[in-house]
Amino acid sequence: MTGALGTGARGADRLPRIALTGATGYVGGAFLRHLSGMSSPWPVTALVRRPPRRPLPFVTYVQGELPGRLPVGFPPPGTDVLVHLAGENRSRDREVLHAVNVAGTRALLGAAPDSLKGVLLGSSMSVYGRGAQIRVDETAPVRPSTALGRARLGAERAVAESMRRGGGTAYLLRPRFITGRDDLAFLPGISRLRKLPLRVRADRTHFSVIDVEDYGSVIAQLARRVMERAARGTPVRTAVNVGYRRPVALQDLFDLLAPPPGPAPLRWLPAAPARALCSVLPGHGASRLGERLDLVTLSHWADVGLLESEIGTALTAKSPETVVRSYRAYEPEQETS
Repeated sequence: MTGALGTGARGADRLPRIALTGATGYVGGAFLRHLSGMSSPWPVTALVRRPPRRPLPFVTYVQGELPGRLPVGFPPPGTDVLVHLAGENRSRDREVLHAVNVAGTRALLGAAPDSLKGVLLGSSMSVYGRGAQIRVDETAPVRPSTALGRARLGAERAVAESMRRGGGTAYLLRPRFITGRDDLAFLPGISRLRKLPLRVRADRTHFSVIDVEDYGSVIAQLARRVMERAARGTPVRTAVNVGYRRPVALQDLFDLLAPPPGPAPLRWLPAAPARALCSVLPGHGASRLGERLDLVTLSHWADVGLLESEIGTALTAKSPETVVRSYRAYEPEQETS
């Protein structure tokens, strides 16, 4: 792939042409919903395993899969911005994670047309590693401690290097927790944590969160920034923490979520020894539990000043508690007589 900044000035004001992976996923769906709300949605070519039952009129769907089934001509000629949100995040197999997240990303970049002005990559704060993170910014050392975190960092480096060689912009997006109507992980996990006998300093544990619909808006705004930077000849290659400016306290999450039925559990087991025990026990199950406890019993709070410098503060100034409150009903309501 070679850069095309010379064409940027001519096309800065037209609709960006988007190539999208992960279109049917949690974040990809939110991005497409955001575009759907525009008076003139941007043209999108989406790589999907199978076309959706309800296709969107502004989206052209092409069938394929990373890394081995990338169809010829994707990303298509004329693409301005590649929004790469597809990836493998469930497997524990290092080779699978590398094949999809790293080799698959390289395959996409190698097939990109000369018109490409920038790439938005869906990554994660997991690249910063384990342990408490308090107002961590993008200059913090990256020390991924899991195979998934290392694969995400490998994809970040592939995108940054490709855009450096081609003269384009790379935004490497690092959210921590993404919530929303279809959240199957974060808030349900916090609800389960409330029921465990763990002692957690909930008032001193803080999380960076972003509503998935707002994340879709962030992606669209940064895609527009890619076009603006191409027109001005000011490309950047940078990680971007994604979240609201103010974190949400674990105690506030406990208070906002519906209380479990019956008496509250006895908080007899400190969280730190539980994490330490998981780190020395054999087996993937103990390791995975340790990773989850690390996530939900230690602060993971990012500074989003760089994001605000790119898109402004209107979105980041939102109250995370207000956002969470709108999605609090994750457990069946208890019937009352």
